[in-house]
Amino acid sequence: MPVSADEREKIEALAEKLVKKGKFAEAIAEYQKLITGDEQDIPVRTILGDLYLNLDMKDKAIAEFRQIAEFYQKKGIYSKSIALYKRIHRLNPADLDSLEKLAELYRNQGFISESKIEYENLLKILLERKDRPRAIKVLNSLLEIDPGEIDYHLKLADLYLEEKKPDLAVEELNDTAEILIRKQQVEEAGQILEKAKKIDPEHPRTLTNLLDVYRLEGKKKEGLSLIPVILSRDANNLKALHVLGETRLEDGKLEEAEDIFLKIIKIRPKDVDARVKLGKVYINQGKLDLAFKLYEPLVDSLLQKKKEEKAIGLLGLILAVKKPHLPTLEKLAAIYRTLGMGALFEKTASLLLEEYEEKRDYEKMLGLLKELTRLFPEKKEYEELLRRKRIEAGLGEEREERWGSAFEKERTREFIEAQLVKADMYAEQGLYKNARRILEHLRFRFPEEPLIEQKLEDLKKATAELDERELARRVERVTERETVLFGRPSGPGRGLAQTVYEEQMEEKLTAAELFAETDIIPVIEEEVGEKVYFDLSSQIKEEFEALRAILDYQIKGDTAIVEKALTDIVAEFKQVLEERIPKEDYETHYNLGLAFMEQELFEEAIEEFLLAMKSESLELDSYVALALCYKATSQLDKAMEYLQQAFAKVKEGSFQYYSLKYEEAEILRLKGEVKKALKIFQEIKKWNPDYRDVQDKIKQIKKSS
Repeated sequence: MPVSADEREKIEALAEKLVKKGKFAEAIAEYQKLITGDEQDIPVRTILGDLYLNLDMKDKAIAEFRQIAEFYQKKGIYSKSIALYKRIHRLNPADLDSLEKLAELYRNQGFISESKIEYENLLKILLERKDRPRAIKVLNSLLEIDPGEIDYHLKLADLYLEEKKPDLAVEELNDTAEILIRKQQVEEAGQILEKAKKIDPEHPRTLTNLLDVYRLEGKKKEGLSLIPVILSRDANNLKALHVLGETRLEDGKLEEAEDIFLKIIKIRPKDVDARVKLGKVYINQGKLDLAFKLYEPLVDSLLQKKKEEKAIGLLGLILAVKKPHLPTLEKLAAIYRTLGMGALFEKTASLLLEEYEEKRDYEKMLGLLKELTRLFPEKKEYEELLRRKRIEAGLGEEREERWGSAFEKERTREFIEAQLVKADMYAEQGLYKNARRILEHLRFRFPEEPLIEQKLEDLKKATAELDERELARRVERVTERETVLFGRPSGPGRGLAQTVYEEQMEEKLTAAELFAETDIIPVIEEEVGEKVYFDLSSQIKEEFEALRAILDYQIKGDTAIVEKALTDIVAEFKQVLEERIPKEDYETHYNLGLAFMEQELFEEAIEEFLLAMKSESLELDSYVALALCYKATSQLDKAMEYLQQAFAKVKEGSFQYYSLKYEEAEILRLKGEVKKALKIFQEIKKWNPDYRDVQDKIKQIKKSS
């Protein structure tokens, strides 16, 4: 029963008298009457603890002090809780619970040194007692505090071996070796890895780290001998693939190197090192257009991050060859122009003028000369050269004005050049029909471009006598190249939920993350030993080329001619799909949805994604795609509905989660719910300030509010 205030006073007075008389047992009996189980017990329990000590009843005293310490810990009064656990440990050094609590409290308070001392004291006792399970727990806590402490990893590895957990022991030994490698203690790392190798001779992580050790020791032959073993256990081991690719590149085996780096990029689409190395392969093959297409997004990314020197250095790899490469020079000039580097811009411009002169490209030449006269008015030679080239080009003032600046048509020219690169890529692999289709389409749109006609003439001279197996190999290689260079797969896709590969300290980029940044998922499935082309592919591709051509005509403005044709072709194409592709072929429907989506045929895309989402492996991908399609068609409630279904499939806080949050904010913004949108954009910014254009979105909303 609760004690009244008057009764409490009487009990306290009596207890104090008993204490003064040295009657501690009787005093304890009185004080226990005051225990109620709430906060006011703290002073009473403190007195009880001291009284028990006077009677040499340590266990009972410790029980009282522990209850007080737990109360303070729950209340967040850590300093008092620490003081009490210290007292408990002094009273009973064998009380390991109090020692562990003390170490935890120090860690939570940020007192790392003190925490380590207490954990190490606890560990010493546990090892003496051979309490291995608890010692393992303590070592893991120590590694959370100090993951780089080699001693902890080695002790933990030994304990795992004693506990018959060899896999965990190998992981700890590899952790140790990786720390030593980072510290350049290569010999010691090798010794640790040899120990791990004795436990499991073919463990991929051990062999991968040994690969690093051999590389640092200059033992190329020994390193290469490990690669087949690593890849037999882990076909997607990125480090092994990188080393193999680099070796093939160094040995001049360029086609093999190309295949390896393409595989790495398929596994990890944003592997910058693999893209740079693949570019070097193309440079060595003399395929500068392909190298430039590969490097240009990297250059743009570096420029956005204010890493101009690295961007320029990347372009320098292409320009290091003797043959000048026009698109690279133009990109370099644009960078120097933006950065205001007048002298370097002028030097690059002089090289460009030589190239334009050789190609008789008066349009670009005159545009560049005008810019030079504006930037360097004191250099009259540019004015004179501009005057002479105008005459040479046969341009009067009026006609020149009508022609306009070269840079106004840059986007059209870039499109032509990109299509020519793609046609060359097909032609190089003997896929002449594909190349001819692209070139004929270009000729229809740009009949004035002489290079297109020249390319068609070159194709006529070529032959395409390939057996089926060789054709399959070439189709696969072109598919991989097209995916890397143009961000669009032409074969069966891999679902977002299938991407589960994990690297040591870094999650692999998933298809969803790539989808969030490029609005398409350029990842293709690779089935070893399986053909990558199907009977339907040529017909479907032809139909899509027709759709693309008609859409291009519409963009150009010739809509009256093709309006009926577009409707007919789409209808016919859908009929072909219904007749020849089973509804259960979810991957094909998913890929068709992406293709329709790419052509902005959103209603058709939605139909395909609604079928594809029935596949467990494609469910998440389809939800995301449906949300984007409905957003594009202004069906915002529908978009939000599928977005919420996608949220249920991803881990909160992951990259995928924030990519979906971005789309959620966009939909809310379009619905006019700008405050909610702003809050989400700010949440994304806090997670990653450089994610997409989130900072611009925040500024726009604040400006319009």
